[in-house]
Amino acid sequence: MNTTSRFQRALIFQGGGSLGAYEAGVYKATYELLSERDVKLGREGKPIFHVVAGTSIGAMNAAVLVSYVKENRSWKGSADRLIEFWEYMATESYMDIFLGFNEWWNYWRNYWYYFNKDLASSESARRYYGTKQFMLKGVPNVFSLTKALEDRRFLDPVNTWYLYSNEPLKRSLEKFAKFPIATSYQNNEPRLLLVSVDVQEGSTVVFDSYEKEDGTRKTEYGRYGPEFARGHNDHEGYEHVICHNDGIEVDFVLASGSVPVNYDYTKLEVEDVNGRQDRHRIDREKENEKHKEDRNSLITKKIRYFWDGGIIANTPLREAVIEHRRYWDYVRKSEVPPLRVFIVNVHPIKQDSLPADYDTVVDRKNDLTYHDRTLFDERMAILITDYVNIVNSLIRLAEDNKVKRALVDNILEQQAETRNFSSGKHLKYTDLIKHMVSVEQVIRIERRNDEHTIANKTFDFSGTTIRNLIRDGYEETLEQETKILQVWDSEHPR
Repeated sequence: MNTTSRFQRALIFQGGGSLGAYEAGVYKATYELLSERDVKLGREGKPIFHVVAGTSIGAMNAAVLVSYVKENRSWKGSADRLIEFWEYMATESYMDIFLGFNEWWNYWRNYWYYFNKDLASSESARRYYGTKQFMLKGVPNVFSLTKALEDRRFLDPVNTWYLYSNEPLKRSLEKFAKFPIATSYQNNEPRLLLVSVDVQEGSTVVFDSYEKEDGTRKTEYGRYGPEFARGHNDHEGYEHVICHNDGIEVDFVLASGSVPVNYDYTKLEVEDVNGRQDRHRIDREKENEKHKEDRNSLITKKIRYFWDGGIIANTPLREAVIEHRRYWDYVRKSEVPPLRVFIVNVHPIKQDSLPADYDTVVDRKNDLTYHDRTLFDERMAILITDYVNIVNSLIRLAEDNKVKRALVDNILEQQAETRNFSSGKHLKYTDLIKHMVSVEQVIRIERRNDEHTIANKTFDFSGTTIRNLIRDGYEETLEQETKILQVWDSEHPR
């Protein structure tokens, strides 16, 4: 892999249903800017992005991109492929087919406006009634309405549960991406990270296209982990393991996008390590083979259930940073390259007008629920980087002034109050400064608030809306060309 530049680039795609078309436009503009700039700066051969992470529809965009790059061994054409994916999923609504809808609506709007000044614009009405159609009839290449479940708990006939099938989306993904997707650093291929949620565990689950320390591909989560086994002869492992040595499967992508209530759970086979108390009674001094037998006896395979990753991490910056560190610490066993992150935020944070009716209130609630909340994570990552730099500077100062190394080590080996996220075990001060991830810069492309917005905008797969979203993403990204290139050009942006 080309290592002429010290940093790595990470692309973060959010979840947001049909708003993922905006991400396709953003990526097209970003690809054009960065690929041209890399040639001018002599960075040819450097991946456009080293890491592509996504949640929900962002996971689907990420999978299509990474699959294309792997199969074609080139980033050229990847933006066009993603646009094709969205053009394939788009469909025409009755409102689009009815060419005179806007004129008809405006005629009636002008008449009723005297009595009701809150009437929607013709564009809002087109979207509103279009999504009504999609929610009742489905979208051919995205989802279909499959069944209505009666309430058996309270016997309330009004409390009917409508479930959609994502089988059409599965077929669309398989048409535009080749599964399973397994990539490697050695082959100069981007790393694919997809985020889902284990419904019962209540935690994020990350599917990774790169290999682990033992050379296999697997998703590990729950308590314990490699950090817990440091300094011991055994390897405790995690509570839950999903083996996918051949790569990321299409069902993992669907797991990332199984929106609660709208879709059923995605079911995956998981290896569960049972008997936490029995685990600790295993004699650490037993022979390795006997230990392996004891541990394997605690493993059972069962079906676990997964939901859309957007519930917990709709902008998976934290997950991307954690996995970046784990790979370079445990697999590459080398210094962790600094990250420069590019986030596409499809849910506007700010809104000038105050919502005053049911639809606008629900729309605003959804934007605030799923918007990018990673600013604090970014600031904390930079703050930690600054502290690590200060500590390392003080260590070098001590060495330059002939302070005995043993005295410095005595401080570093003391127990810290910080506990490991996976194991719950106390860390040492030295653990806090080793292999930390430096997030040098975060660039955010914010989708502008739309005056014609509706509450069910994530269901709007009409051809007109999809084309407009792609165009908006492309144009709004190019407007920030100077900012993007200034950050990417600098070797030390901070």
